[in-house]
Amino acid sequence: MKHSTNEDLSRRFYILNAVVAVVLLAAIFISISQFGAEAWHGKKQIALIIPGEKNQLGWNKSQYLAAKNACDEFNYDLVIRENISSDYEICKRTADELSQRGINTIVFANGCLLKNISEFEKIYPKINFTTIESISALHTGGRYSILSFEGSYLAGILAGLHTKTNKIGYVAPFVDPEINQGINAFVLGVQRVNPNAEILLNWTGGWNNPSNEEQAVQNLKARRVDVLTYHQNGETVPNICERAAINFIAFNENYPTNKYCLAAIKINWNEAYMDFIKYSNSSELKANYAFGINQGLVDFEVTDKINKREKVLIDTALWEIKNGRLIFAGEIFDRYDIKKCSANEAISLQSLQTKMDWLIKGVRIVGN
Repeated sequence: MKHSTNEDLSRRFYILNAVVAVVLLAAIFISISQFGAEAWHGKKQIALIIPGEKNQLGWNKSQYLAAKNACDEFNYDLVIRENISSDYEICKRTADELSQRGINTIVFANGCLLKNISEFEKIYPKINFTTIESISALHTGGRYSILSFEGSYLAGILAGLHTKTNKIGYVAPFVDPEINQGINAFVLGVQRVNPNAEILLNWTGGWNNPSNEEQAVQNLKARRVDVLTYHQNGETVPNICERAAINFIAFNENYPTNKYCLAAIKINWNEAYMDFIKYSNSSELKANYAFGINQGLVDFEVTDKINKREKVLIDTALWEIKNGRLIFAGEIFDRYDIKKCSANEAISLQSLQTKMDWLIKGVRIVGN
């Protein structure tokens, strides 16, 4: 009888262990299904939010590859959320979902507004939020900015030198301080070498709007534009320029084999994402830091389609920037002839980032 009781106890013990194991496995399965496999990787995680697909040439692919390289370097898991628009409610839902998965660093590379990021910081005080222009001020006490407009200034010099019709085009999504910086710097570059040139700007209404971008290029061609640049996510503009036989200066990608690509404004996103990871998880960034040509984050790559004079004048301007030349300095007027900068002044970085809601004198808006 005693022997039988021991057998029963032993059998019950094994059954209990089996039940516990099944319950634990079920809990793990449910957790993974509910919260995503990312939370079980055991490594630190960073979420990258992009407006398109990660392998789409241009903005999306450059962000993905740079973030992946940086995460590999620092032993992070990279969590991707693709096709996320900059709409507040969509960004908020994405932040909600990622926060539930235990992710503590979120990079909005989809055009999410800084004011929205600031609100998310209050809702999720333990999450480091990063955009392409600013690492979370809540966690670092400072701001990290990329001076891509330095490349736009050099692009303007090339466009002003290369045009034969004195009609130069610019394709951009909408009014925004960052976008306006690029447009205004480009115009200053054109005016430096060719004050007779006219700059025609065509809005497209979005970062990735292929039909509007194609129409914009056609609008500009109809107005005798023979050189243009753009600030859009994908490769629609360069592809249409190639078919329309219009010289173009690329943004964020180079097209050296394209017949009509003159140069490209490039940003070293690998270095930027390395900095993002470093700064977003420390208190090292305590002021406004601006990174451009001098810091190796912005470059202007020319092709063999430009002539020696163009190369010399671009190199001269590049040397000036490396030796302290400020792009937005000296007397500057907007399109309504209102003075924005006096002869012996320079526009501060903060004003460029928050108050450049104006376009420089010399820009004519056409099309949409």
